[in-house]
Amino acid sequence: MSKPEYDKRSYRNTVSRIAGRVANFSRPAFFVRFYSKLYAKFYSININEFEIPKGGFKTFNSFFTRKVKPEFRKIESGIISPVDGLIYDNGVIDEDRHIYVKHKFFSVKELLKREYNKLESFVVFYLAPSHYHRVHAPFDMAITDISYIRGNLRSVRESIILKTEELYCKNERIVLYGDSEYGKFAFIFVGALVVGKIKLSFEEKAASNKRKACCNDITYDTPHLINKGEELGFFEMGSSVIILSENKMYEKLKFVASTELKFGQNFV
Repeated sequence: MSKPEYDKRSYRNTVSRIAGRVANFSRPAFFVRFYSKLYAKFYSININEFEIPKGGFKTFNSFFTRKVKPEFRKIESGIISPVDGLIYDNGVIDEDRHIYVKHKFFSVKELLKREYNKLESFVVFYLAPSHYHRVHAPFDMAITDISYIRGNLRSVRESIILKTEELYCKNERIVLYGDSEYGKFAFIFVGALVVGKIKLSFEEKAASNKRKACCNDITYDTPHLINKGEELGFFEMGSSVIILSENKMYEKLKFVASTELKFGQNFV
């Protein structure tokens, strides 16, 4: 008899929590400095583009979640990329309420864990280990509610997605719901293996990879307003972002799949 999925989830989530704790170790300081420099060299990261705290990065996690200097990311007109990352896939939501990513179907209902039938198109961004891992608003957002969905923490590499059924619907995620000048949206942070946490910059109560509770919903009496380009949150290690829209604006983009974008770049 195979082990229940819960055991596998607990194992991966525990490993990811441990990785997150190790990434927050500040000692030995020489090792933190050495490993951060080695990581930057290995992934060809131009550290001059980022804000370096006085005295340097205290932990590897502070290096990994580094903030970009504003002059290195131009906020263009229209809808902008919320991340430094790859356009992983895009298209319309089909009649059966599925998105089609890398030759795999994903149920919108399972992805959101709720009925939300007004959505018509989607775009997926993938953040590799070399990328800047803070996430920003692609347009002015009026956020009405937030949902934390507990789940697994599998890798989101393409090879794993291709052999795992509905991986995005199984991994941990935080979903932002709201309205904008482009209609209603669902903005999804998808967790992955070794992602210690997904954290929101404007809401301390919402964070991923919790030991207990299957879901954690937050509803605002008055929509929480986030201006285009402002920081929404960040990944402590890498993962994916999915945006679902009320209209078909993501059916065709300026760029093809696998194009690498910078945060602030117009792509629709």
